[in-house]
Amino acid sequence: MPGNGIPPYIQQLTEDMITLTMTIAASPEGTQLRENLVTRVQGIMDAEWPKEVKIEAFGSFASGLGTDSSDLDLVILPALRDQDQDPGTPARYQDLFVLKTLFQRYSMKDVEVIQNARVPILKFTDHKTGIKVDLNYGHYPSLYNTRLIESYVRIDDRVRTFLYVLKAFVKARGINSPPLGSLSSYCYTLMAISYFQSLLIPVLPCLQDPHLIPHNVPHLGPFGSTRLVNVAFTDPSRIRPCLPRNSMTLGELFIGFLEYYGSKFEYNKSCVSVRCGSVISRDECPTSWVRHEFVVEDPFLLDLNAAGARKDMMNIIRHEFQAATQALKDDRGLSAILTTRQPYRVRE
Repeated sequence: MPGNGIPPYIQQLTEDMITLTMTIAASPEGTQLRENLVTRVQGIMDAEWPKEVKIEAFGSFASGLGTDSSDLDLVILPALRDQDQDPGTPARYQDLFVLKTLFQRYSMKDVEVIQNARVPILKFTDHKTGIKVDLNYGHYPSLYNTRLIESYVRIDDRVRTFLYVLKAFVKARGINSPPLGSLSSYCYTLMAISYFQSLLIPVLPCLQDPHLIPHNVPHLGPFGSTRLVNVAFTDPSRIRPCLPRNSMTLGELFIGFLEYYGSKFEYNKSCVSVRCGSVISRDECPTSWVRHEFVVEDPFLLDLNAAGARKDMMNIIRHEFQAATQALKDDRGLSAILTTRQPYRVRE
């Protein structure tokens, strides 16, 4: 064992995590292609849409966690004066079908409206780059969630690397497909942030702590939301110099995360809450979640459980976490837990 007391397999895991992230993170060219695509979509809307709107990216690309194969998530932000409808109203669905015709005219491929999703979207593939796009109309929470995650990623360099490796792991092991009953990348990200907040010496603070948020909330701007949702959080640059330094390596953090959710987390008693900066009791959650096997509170939409997996799927996820923990402790290396398998599917 080296003089620093860290086992060699932990050191190797840390190095492998950094190497993997360098391999899969979006290249400058891939980033530029997506930025150019956002500009082109904005140009289409400026030229063709009867009302003033702004196009913004959200999701993995916007939070600095994209890859060159990532889809591009976009939201259409209507001007404040035009926000007289909820994004879920029939009129908004109709807008998506109008947009379908519009983007077909601009030679976009595989244009399709998915209206039975929790947030209705327009899907298409850019004819110039082959980038797949998911576009929604006026769903502000997705934008706010992205800004919050991006802020947490900026606080500590380990967070970005950790999240890239976590996403690679859950995708390889077939436990990252909500349509098949497992958890979303967004849910896994919230689980990781909560874990970092819960450590004895936290890696991350709680940016939604009311004591850290300035009283002078910035003006919404011409494309802000009129919905009464508290989306305030503090700028991490205001508190970063004051944070105690957690010195755990990436390898220690990753194995700790797998152990935490694989064996230690009390699923029947506790709720993951990034908003509170700690695990909270199920008693503090909406009563409608009492039958939910796993609860991960959305940081802003407090009636939304970001974890939709059923008991049989959560058993599978816990098993995968436990098996990965053992493989890493047995010094089988990161590659051993990134072997791919078909996504798990639970029966209805």
